[in-house]
Amino acid sequence: MDSTLAFVMKKHLILFTALFSLLVLACKPDAGSRDISPQKGYVSGTVTDTKGKPIEGAFVFISSTGPYSSGASAHTDNKGHYRIKMDYGAYRIYATFDKQYAGKTYEIQLKPGNADSFSVDDSPIIDFSWVLSGSKPVPLQGYFGGYIGLYQGETNIPKNEVEFTFTASELIDGSVPGGPIVLKPANASVQYLEDLPLGKYSVKAVHKPSGGTARLLALKNKDTGEISASNGAISMEFNPESGGFYRANIEFFER
Repeated sequence: MDSTLAFVMKKHLILFTALFSLLVLACKPDAGSRDISPQKGYVSGTVTDTKGKPIEGAFVFISSTGPYSSGASAHTDNKGHYRIKMDYGAYRIYATFDKQYAGKTYEIQLKPGNADSFSVDDSPIIDFSWVLSGSKPVPLQGYFGGYIGLYQGETNIPKNEVEFTFTASELIDGSVPGGPIVLKPANASVQYLEDLPLGKYSVKAVHKPSGGTARLLALKNKDTGEISASNGAISMEFNPESGGFYRANIEFFER
């Protein structure tokens, strides 16, 4: 083979090899972006918001299920990752984070991918996600959404004949709701409407008796004192309470 031709081919081969190596490196996932891996003696995982993005600074803690209380905790890093070293025994895991919204601080309880207990032998990966509604897993109680305390004002209309329509202008995660939520108490003794996603709402109430004519009722926001105008609507937000519970209070009555 001609020496000049051999030199050119060798030069092209070196260039091709270099370009191929760069391409492989570019396509190779960054170690920091990969899902967190299990590690013996630790519980690990990732915490994400309602859009699947990592939550930095979430508080994750494990608590012993045995007769002697023990536990450990960690905060998530900027990728939403956490890792907690375990001792002997069985544990359950929980996670929360503080959300500033509408001038208030809400302690948001997060939903685990697996709520079962575990031990140091399991070394599990348990991810958490922020959900806006749904039942909390045992041993937690209640719902991820908020509660509305219902009060019967100057009227004889039973609660189970009143239909409430909640129209959100914005939810706590910044998302735009899909449409109004209509709730009606199952019986006259109901004290709460349950599991409404946290956010800013306009609320209306209509008397809907069985076989009768529907008519608009008046409302009062018992937290702010606001009374509905002629269109029957009041504004409503939830107030954070302890332990990841959130509540608003409304009263219905006849004018």
